[in-house]
Amino acid sequence: MQIYYNQIDNKLRESIKPIYIIAGNEVYQEELCVEKIIKSAKKKDFLEHDIIYVEKSFDWSDFESINSNLSLFSSKKIIELRFLTKSVGLPAEKKILEISENFSNDNLLIFRLPELKASDFKKKYLGMNNNNVGLIRLYPMTRKNIIDELTVSSKSLNYKIDINCIKYIADLYEGNMVSANQALVKLDLVIQDNDKINLKFLEKFFSSDVDFEANNLVDYAIEGNVERINTCIDFLQQNDYPTQYVIWSFIRSFRTILSNLDLLASGKTKDDILKNIWPFERKNLMSFSLSKLSQKKIESYLGVLVRIDMQSKNILDGNIWDSIHDLSISIAKNKLSVIKYT
Repeated sequence: MQIYYNQIDNKLRESIKPIYIIAGNEVYQEELCVEKIIKSAKKKDFLEHDIIYVEKSFDWSDFESINSNLSLFSSKKIIELRFLTKSVGLPAEKKILEISENFSNDNLLIFRLPELKASDFKKKYLGMNNNNVGLIRLYPMTRKNIIDELTVSSKSLNYKIDINCIKYIADLYEGNMVSANQALVKLDLVIQDNDKINLKFLEKFFSSDVDFEANNLVDYAIEGNVERINTCIDFLQQNDYPTQYVIWSFIRSFRTILSNLDLLASGKTKDDILKNIWPFERKNLMSFSLSKLSQKKIESYLGVLVRIDMQSKNILDGNIWDSIHDLSISIAKNKLSVIKYT
């Protein structure tokens, strides 16, 4: 059954479903959905949490063994499957449908799919008519959505901030909810108890931040701007920017480029692809991306991002910011040999 984003809290209070499918291209909302599901599941004794990355060469028989091999003494388990591919693919669709019709109550499954086409939501594997499946379809965020999210976040932080200040932050980050919320959280470092936040203070505080958020790092890497990469990473690191958002900014961008490379391969012209991209600056960058990057190279970079993500969870050793820096320089120079820390 479909669960709308604004229904998640109430639905989780009512019951926990054995399977959740999240589809969309909104990193902030996706992360928040997963956090809420995991938090609710832990209250129901789902204490273990495994993460599986679904790449192009993923072997679904391996997943089947993980999903079914629970001993009598093992705790309930959350299994999160993160798709790094640009599309779901027929083998995955069949497997998800099979699992949704024959699942184990000892596991809670979270499928984090790539962005789907509107026509895809008619497919049976998404469980629209299956009460054991919670399908969370994330729509592109509007300005109003971002203002609403920032308002909720500011209340949780106990800020004294009016709606005009919230609107200022929303407009400053131009639809990037991840960066807007991170900026809002950072205010806690400089305001005192009972301080009221006003526009004059915000204008001074955010004078440089907007140039150095995670999406810009991806752009600098693709552009090959090494100086801006170094400055951006220093800023993000010094301000404790969440590495998870950096990782997923790269992954989302690469997915989009891969999809457009496929369109080129199928016979579409670059002009046809670019006319659907806005604003104008994004068209130039996408045009450059399609000329610079190949499918094989992007898939290699996605593999590196998986390992960096594992570093962020202390599954692998290494300094994660060094790894992000090396990946960014590698993309800038279009040479995988630059990478040292993964």
